[in-house]
Amino acid sequence: MENTSRLVRYDSVLVEKAGLPEEAQELLIRSGLPQFTLDGEPVLGIRFNSVQDCELIRTSDDSKTLLPIGYEWDENTAALGLESGTGLLYRVDVQTEEYAVMNSSLHLFLTFLSRYTAIVKQHSIPDEPSVMTLEQARAKLEAFRRGEIKPRFQVNEQLKKDEAVKQLRLFCTEKDPVSMLDEETWWSVVLEQLEDDLL
Repeated sequence: MENTSRLVRYDSVLVEKAGLPEEAQELLIRSGLPQFTLDGEPVLGIRFNSVQDCELIRTSDDSKTLLPIGYEWDENTAALGLESGTGLLYRVDVQTEEYAVMNSSLHLFLTFLSRYTAIVKQHSIPDEPSVMTLEQARAKLEAFRRGEIKPRFQVNEQLKKDEAVKQLRLFCTEKDPVSMLDEETWWSVVLEQLEDDLL
C-alpha cells in the first residue's frame, strides 16, 4: 500500500484576494497541499486542484465566499473551499448546493487526513487472491480444520485498529471540535464508517 504525495500549489493573487489566515496562505502558495493516496487512489476521494483562471465562489445563500481548493471524488460531487477571512474549510454539495464545515483550518484537515491515512495503512489487510488446484484447496481446508492454519486477522489486530480509531476520534474532538460537532459532520461520518469496517 503506497502513500504517495505530490504537492499542489495555488495562484498567489487569488489566495491573497481571499484574505485567508497566514498559515493557510503559506500552505497554499509556498508549501503546497499534499495529495494523499493509497493504492494509487486519493484518500477518501479528496483531490486538491489548483484551477487556473478560477475565481472565488459564493455559497447558494450568499453568506460565504470560498476559495475553491479541490473536490471530493469528482468535480460533480462536492467542492472543497476555504472561507475568505476565516480559513474555515467547507464541503459544498455540487448538486444540492448545501454546504457544511469540515474543519476549522486547512492545517487541521491535513493533519486529520494524514492520521486517517496512517491508520488505514497500518491496519488494513491486503487482498491477496490465491489460485490453487482443487487438491491444494482441500489440503488447505483440512489443515485449517486441524488448527494448523490460523486466520491472518486476529482479534488482537482488530482491537489495535479500534483503539487507533478511538484515539483519532479523541484527537479530532480535542483539536477541532467543529469537525465533530454532531454525527452528521464529515469527519464524524468518516470515523463511524472506519469503526464499522466500511472503509
